[in-house]
Amino acid sequence: MVNFFAALVTLLSTLVSSLSAAPDDGRYNKEVPYGNALSSPIKAAPNGYEPIFIENLGRHGSRTLTSSAGEARARKIWNAAKKQNALTQVGETFDEDLTAFQKAEQKIGYGNMSQLGKAEWAGIGRRTADNYGDYLKKATADGDSVAYKVTTFQRTEESADAMIGSLKKVVPDLKLSERFVDLRLLIIRGSTIEANHAVNQILASNAVVDAAKGLLRELYTPTYVDSIEDPVDAALDIYKVYATAPGMQGDTNVTFEKYVALKYAKVLAYATDAQLFYGFGPGIAGQDFSYRQAKPILADFFTELDKRIKGGSTAAVFRPAHGETIMPFAALLRLPGSEKQAAKGDVYTYENNPWRGSVAGRLAGNVEWVAYRNAAKDVLVTMRYNEQQVKFRKGCKAVEPYFYQVAELKRCLR
Repeated sequence: MVNFFAALVTLLSTLVSSLSAAPDDGRYNKEVPYGNALSSPIKAAPNGYEPIFIENLGRHGSRTLTSSAGEARARKIWNAAKKQNALTQVGETFDEDLTAFQKAEQKIGYGNMSQLGKAEWAGIGRRTADNYGDYLKKATADGDSVAYKVTTFQRTEESADAMIGSLKKVVPDLKLSERFVDLRLLIIRGSTIEANHAVNQILASNAVVDAAKGLLRELYTPTYVDSIEDPVDAALDIYKVYATAPGMQGDTNVTFEKYVALKYAKVLAYATDAQLFYGFGPGIAGQDFSYRQAKPILADFFTELDKRIKGGSTAAVFRPAHGETIMPFAALLRLPGSEKQAAKGDVYTYENNPWRGSVAGRLAGNVEWVAYRNAAKDVLVTMRYNEQQVKFRKGCKAVEPYFYQVAELKRCLR
């Protein structure tokens, strides 16, 4: 089994290194692939402190579309255009490319991880082993275990499997607890009348409608585009396939780049980000509907940490989940970029707010806490966001830069 894991990790690492990185300029919003850095440095703990616990919440890796519904709608519009002789020269090949893309998706299964997605989580596991390998080896020798909490979706199981493969390459005897399906990791959209109004206002704006029609005119004649009942929804169906394709590059060479000009992609990325901002992000000032469902996850972070401090045998807890999980968690913690809500009566824009789905909800994005303890039994916690060292939110007082007492975090985060 160890040899199998080692071979899998080598294969996945080779795959990621051979693929070109997707540009992270916002064009793909939360579907931008995570990448596979060679290393991710961690902040050295204060003198005398050693790691005693690791916990992480992350989004699954790159995947296929979660369903074929949007593709079916796009094909229906394309078929009608073909019958009316309303296709452009560019649009002629759309159905062929969509069919090829769907063939790759169907081989994997809708909603399941692509080769790149598995490689992304294998990379997270490799860097985790690089940074904390000595701790995990010692914990394993002491009889401690590593726990995985997942959801009911296969892509979270696949993320866990890929990460475990990398960890086992460094710690072959790694002891795993029985995997636990945690329904708290499944979060539905927070919704208010104000939030829905803001989203509708953005989707109906001239900028979004013009971008949608501009995209559609790449495929269809202007007269036909004018006949489409909801051009924004029609364009978003194509945009979502386009945004998913970079995460599928290990399974198919179809990209949809020729159908979606960058100038239109960025506007539709904004429209998508607006929906996510109000449904799963910081939301409207004075309201917490968009992120309060993440509070049980924060409570679980503290519960698992307390268990370990009191002598528990779980050395690490990893929670591969979803974009809809990590975005509200980031907003709840007010992580970098997720600190600012939209003012009442105003709408979220890229100009007035730093929140981006490509940061807060990106594929394989994650939040990591690591606890350290010294000989006097004092415990300090530090945090990384997408494997970058970050401070806890304003109002949390650090003992040393980036290191906080548990009691202080309970005070300032709850």
